[in-house]
Amino acid sequence: MIILKTDLEFPIDISGIGLIKISNLNEGGELNVIFQKGIGYQLIRKIFDLFREKILEKKQGISIDIIHDYTIYLHYFNNIENEIFVIIYLDKKESILKFSKFYYLSKKLNDAICSNVSLSEIQKICENDFKIPKSDSVLALLIIGTSGHLYFSKIKRDKQKFAQCEVQISGFISALLTFSKELIGQEPGMRLKQINFGNQRFYIILKNNVIFAYLVEKNKISKIDKKNMELVSDEFIYNYKEIVSLRAFNGDISQFRKFGKIVDNYLTF
Repeated sequence: MIILKTDLEFPIDISGIGLIKISNLNEGGELNVIFQKGIGYQLIRKIFDLFREKILEKKQGISIDIIHDYTIYLHYFNNIENEIFVIIYLDKKESILKFSKFYYLSKKLNDAICSNVSLSEIQKICENDFKIPKSDSVLALLIIGTSGHLYFSKIKRDKQKFAQCEVQISGFISALLTFSKELIGQEPGMRLKQINFGNQRFYIILKNNVIFAYLVEKNKISKIDKKNMELVSDEFIYNYKEIVSLRAFNGDISQFRKFGKIVDNYLTF
């Protein structure tokens, strides 16, 4: 049974959505991310690797699986020779989603791809039709180079005193991590969970020589908060990996300003 748009309530609450194209099928498939929100690039790659063989063999169909705390739904279409369009829906593991609920949306997105509409139009469909949960627990975000450069910051309005000291705090965090490697290990993504400031603390993520410091109230951090923090960190690295490399960064932080739009997808300030 085809579900009409009037049968659905918009926007649909979902943990994440990703749109990818797989080209060069004869050579094992080349992944190209068209749009993602609520799904990190690393998870998209993991999902692609997990389902690669099945997608390349069937070329068109539906697949469902569970990864960690989430249920993964894939709907894929073989519209063009040597190319497959894949829609990834990510939802809570305990949710019981009927894939037919997304039939209309999958068809709508596939039709848009086939019509060669602009990327902005495809993004608009996803923004209008899907609602990804945001976090409001983060009081401040500092993105810092291990050299101490403050690349980007976003701070709640009622934390003006904190904002006046953000450069000094960034330097402190950078120095602390530099001289305390035995506390956080050497692996990317390791977290130093205890930098306490009274009733608040910093939740730290270290990736690719970039420090992500999230100021939160003590004991007020949920799974969604942690997921969104990881997503913000993941997207920053994806967008600016080359710029923040030790050899490429020229000290110009103005190029990071547009990252605020991505932060707004996941965190409410």
